[in-house]
Parts: sequence; structure tokens; C-alpha cells
Amino acid sequence: HTHTHTHTHTRQHNIRDSRDSRDISTTQTHTTNQHDTQYFSNNMPPVNSKEQALKQKLKTGNLIADTIAGYIAGAAVAPIISAVDRGLAENASGKEKLLPSFVNSMKSMVRAPMTFLKSPQFFWIWLVYGSTYCAANTCQTICDRKKKDVAIPKLMSTFVVNTTTCIAKDQAFAKMFGTKAASAVPMQSYAIWLARDILSMGVFFTLPPIAGKQVAKVTGNERSGYYVAQFACPLVFQTFLTPIHLLGYDVYNNPNNTIAQRIQFLQKDYWKNIGMRCVRQCPPWSIGTIGNTELRKYFTSRM
Repeated sequence: HTHTHTHTHTRQHNIRDSRDSRDISTTQTHTTNQHDTQYFSNNMPPVNSKEQALKQKLKTGNLIADTIAGYIAGAAVAPIISAVDRGLAENASGKEKLLPSFVNSMKSMVRAPMTFLKSPQFFWIWLVYGSTYCAANTCQTICDRKKKDVAIPKLMSTFVVNTTTCIAKDQAFAKMFGTKAASAVPMQSYAIWLARDILSMGVFFTLPPIAGKQVAKVTGNERSGYYVAQFACPLVFQTFLTPIHLLGYDVYNNPNNTIAQRIQFLQKDYWKNIGMRCVRQCPPWSIGTIGNTELRKYFTSRM
């Protein structure tokens, strides 16, 4: 009986020793693993650091591409637009006839291109359309990155940028190319130009994609349908956008005119003004928007 009790006690003691050894081994292993994990986490770079850096580089590169494309496209369309806008402003004030003013601007570009490129006439137009294209591009990039629909954000961003810069340009042109001493532009002129820009943004940015789908049913190609609509819409709608534009100049140049006098002013050279405005609209809203899109694709692929 004593032998059996001693054997049982020895066996229990051995089992406890074995359990204690396993617990110590497990604790040591856990401690070693923690130490190794801490060492590697402190001394090894994150696995995805290169991937994050690459993503950040691509984001920055896309925004740089957006800006470069926008301002190159703006510079490309600015010369012809500035000549037209000066002609319209001088014709509205009576300083110079429409066509002679336009021809004089074109001559100055050819004879002294660097002087022209440094002039306020060029700078204001470049600011307007370079900034507008840049806003459209960056909005597209941000919405694509966040996987959000771009239609409304692009309309709002381009509207804000184009309207503020364009109205600033209009008041500058009214003062530079008027017949009277430069004075404060009345609020009525600002309100008229604001109405013009609200209508213009809808015609230039929102309507072409919608109309393009209908045109595509005829052409059989969605891309060609969009291009046809993008060319046609800004031109067709000049029939009522041009008088609104010129009315803002008349309010500045002749603040005391009656309604009858303003109607008479708008009727004068109506088709000439529309024709010139059509010449003006084609570069920024037809050629310019397409060129900006293609430039953006090109520079984005290179960044």
C-alpha cells in the first residue's frame, strides 16, 4: 500500500513538473515572439510605404497635369478671343468699328507677338479660360478618385471660376476700351453679365453631353455625336447670349439710356455681333474644351 501511494505521488509530481515546463516554454516563446515582432516593427519599413508613396506621387502628378493642360489650352485660345472681345467692347462704346478693331488686334499679334503676349488684353483672356479649364480638370480628377458623379461638381466649379474671372475681365475691358474716363462699373452690368454666364455654363458644359447622345443616334458614334453637339450648341445660342453680353457694356457706357434706346443699340450690328461672337465661342468652348481634354489625357499618361 505504501509503495502504491509513493508511486502515485511521484507520478503526480512529474505531471506538475511537466505542466510547469510547458507553461514556462510557452511564456518564453510568447515573450520571444513579442520581442521579435516589436523589433521588426520598429526597424522594418511598412510593407505598403512604397505603394502609398506611389499613390501620392500619382495624385500630385495628375493635378500638375490638370494645371499644365488647362493653361496651355487657355493660352492657345486667348489670342483670337482677346481680339474679338476688344472689338466688341470698342464697337459698343463707339471707339472703333467692330471689324477694323479686330483686324488691328490681329495685326499687332503678328507684328509684335511678345508685346501682345505681355498685354492686359491677352492676360485677362488667358486668366479666364486657363483657370476655367484647370478647374474642370481638377474637379474631374478629384471626383474620379472619390468615385463620385462629376456632372454637378464640374458645373459648379467651372461656373464659379469662369464667372468671377470673366466678369473681372469684362469690367477691365469696359474701362480699357471705352470712350469715357474709366469709372466704377454699375451693379446692373455685373448682374447682366452674371445672367449671361449662368446661361452660358448650361449651354457649354451641361447641354452638349445630353444633345450629343441624340446626335449619336444619327451619326452612329457617341464620340462624334458629342463633338458635333460641343461645336454646335455654343454657336446656336449666341442669338440671345450676344445681346445680353453687349447690354452690360451699354449700361456702363450709357447709364442714362432709356429702354427704347437700349433696344435700338442691340439691334444695331446685330448679325455682325452674333457672327463675331460665334467666331469667339468656337475657340474656347469647342476647340478649346476638346484640346484641353486631349492635353489632359496626354500629360496624365506622362506623369
